[in-house]
Amino acid sequence: MERLKQLRADLEARFTRLSPRERLLVGATVAATLVFFGSLVAAGMAASVRARESRIVEKTKVMAQVGQLAGGYRRVQMERSALEARLKGQPVQLMSHVSQVGSGLGVEVTDLRPTGAPTELDGVMEESVEVNLVRIELGKLAKLVQGLERGAGLVKVRRLRIATRSDDPKLVDATVVVATYQLKG
Repeated sequence: MERLKQLRADLEARFTRLSPRERLLVGATVAATLVFFGSLVAAGMAASVRARESRIVEKTKVMAQVGQLAGGYRRVQMERSALEARLKGQPVQLMSHVSQVGSGLGVEVTDLRPTGAPTELDGVMEESVEVNLVRIELGKLAKLVQGLERGAGLVKVRRLRIATRSDDPKLVDATVVVATYQLKG
């Protein structure tokens, strides 16, 4: 502390020995130096603030993405649970289900053929049937497909082949492969 006092006294003594013009130049030089270093400090602080703000924005984006992913995960989990519940439900008698849905919509379903023995994949049994529909309107076909998939259990239309008719352009011939799925065991 004593050394600082001595240094200050020496500087004051030298400053008092200067002419007024030299004092003005030294004062301006000191002021310019202080302004220069002050602007360096201010620029460094501003850069630090900008860097922190950009990190905050980036982390906010990441948090929003995490929120979206969590929402998507919950939605997929709910869909999975609903699908598992449908798989665990009562088995669907596929041929009678197709006939009932068709008769409910006024569609004559007479040509039903199983496509083979039930198959198993990853503990899920699949049974499918091929339905040939002759001279059917597209609107009724669409309602039939929707009706088949909305029933109890897990029933899906796996394949749909449509052929136009030359004798009546409003009607089509369709071949529909309908499958039902059930958990094995």
